[in-house]
Amino acid sequence: MSAYGKITWQFFGLAMTSLLADAFALTGVPAQAQPPSAKAIYVTDMSRCQPQAALSPQLKQDCWRLITYKTVESSPGSGTMIGAISYIDAPDVTLPLNVTGWHAVYVGFWNPHYAYDSGTTVKVKLDDDPCFTRIAEPEPAIDYNATYIKEAPFKAADLTGRTLQFGMVHGRFAKKAYIAYVKLVPLSAQQVADLQAERARKDTRVLRGTIDGYSYFSSNEYRTREHIMELIEPYRYSDVGKIIWSINVYGDQTNYPTKVGTYWAEQRAVPIVSAKSDYVAGEKAAYDSLRSLAEKNIIPEAVAAEHAHAMGLKFDVMFRMGVTGEIPPANGPKSFVLTHPQFRQVMRDGTPIEKASYAFPEVRNLVVSIIREAAEKFDIDGVNLCFMRGPEFMAYEKPVLDDFRKKYHEDARKVAFDDPRMRDIHCRYLNKFVRNVRQTLDEVGKKKGGKKLELSAMGLGVPNVNIGHGMDTEYWIKQGWLDGGLINVVWDIDSQQDSLTLWPVLQRSGHPKAEQAAPTPLTTVRLKTVGGCDVLQGLREAVYSGG
Repeated sequence: MSAYGKITWQFFGLAMTSLLADAFALTGVPAQAQPPSAKAIYVTDMSRCQPQAALSPQLKQDCWRLITYKTVESSPGSGTMIGAISYIDAPDVTLPLNVTGWHAVYVGFWNPHYAYDSGTTVKVKLDDDPCFTRIAEPEPAIDYNATYIKEAPFKAADLTGRTLQFGMVHGRFAKKAYIAYVKLVPLSAQQVADLQAERARKDTRVLRGTIDGYSYFSSNEYRTREHIMELIEPYRYSDVGKIIWSINVYGDQTNYPTKVGTYWAEQRAVPIVSAKSDYVAGEKAAYDSLRSLAEKNIIPEAVAAEHAHAMGLKFDVMFRMGVTGEIPPANGPKSFVLTHPQFRQVMRDGTPIEKASYAFPEVRNLVVSIIREAAEKFDIDGVNLCFMRGPEFMAYEKPVLDDFRKKYHEDARKVAFDDPRMRDIHCRYLNKFVRNVRQTLDEVGKKKGGKKLELSAMGLGVPNVNIGHGMDTEYWIKQGWLDGGLINVVWDIDSQQDSLTLWPVLQRSGHPKAEQAAPTPLTTVRLKTVGGCDVLQGLREAVYSGG
């Protein structure tokens, strides 16, 4: 294997096939079938939830509505679900379980295409869990002929003396939530032993999941420490061994209050009061959430690192290497490029562009200083340099022209960008930068009691392509600046982990192929009546009148 093979990056997308189908991969329940003696226990009377004041037989603000139902199948048969339309601000409630021993826990939820209320998110946890786990599903397609409850696996645990808690998403990203029943399947002693052995495995934890440092705010509710922990919780007992958390928007703009760079959530020239496009609305949500959390001294990456370490995972911070500026009518905080235009990249014809050049030592020192600040500030295990976000990193600036003339006695502006001599000059700047980052991490690690802080890089695929952009990755490895072996990366893992079909497969993709299989659909239970209304022919026959 070439030296570059050590930093090959593999991306797992939505087209994954032939992977583990175990419905309980989320928490390591063994894949073998349940023994015939295991009989499921259905808890169908959700009106037992506490506090009772949070439940109402009628539609009421700040309450879960009690809705009776009957199913076509004999199991569960009938019951009373709790439900809340997205704009009902229902509080967390607790369901007594009154069972002992180990059980696999399933949640029966209803996600009807009805009242145009989009998709669903049900939040569930055991009373002593550190945070909720989200069960989410997008709005289903219209089914005029039937409507169903679906069973989602939650976890396997010893339920002795424990209760179950339910919640919903609030605020701008509120989703409807209907919980019909809980199914508890007793586990045999052998299943428990297999489960515990599976959870103790370390050899399969080979996945590295990247999390964008701010765009997750545009899709869900993140206003508390627990909300941030919910983002990390799905990786418990999964094949994810390391979280790689983006810590800067681009260049000097960080997603945490900084003394070195520019805090992305600083007050803007014109605050975003309202937004009609989804992207700008998401940007406003991120901006507002970051500021609100910072005011409470809650920094997302600090919380995420703490929770990841509590689960035995490693936590790295990622830096997008491009130091970009802004072209009007941008509305962000003042960037380094805006306040230091003398360090911009320059095109072959002398035209400056709104991006800083790593050919200037001032630019390299700026980025290194932010890396140092983050490494000192947060409990991290390493740093990832994301060169995928930013090329080009230098062009025809004065330091490039001077160094080219000094070595080749020619004007670099008469040479093409991909000329081997230009590549040679360009590579020297990122070589200096990566070496400086390595030295910085060694210094910080020494101050942290001799902790080894790893350094990894994310390039553009193959060595010759990287070198064309000034990245001599093979040289970095030969110099011992980079750490780690073959790295499997799930890009934007947080956008996939709420999927009830993809995540049970993806989270176990670090297992040997012999332990993998095709995914299986969720169990569905057809509804016969809802709230006394006949829905056997679907919701169309119950509520629609032909137009």
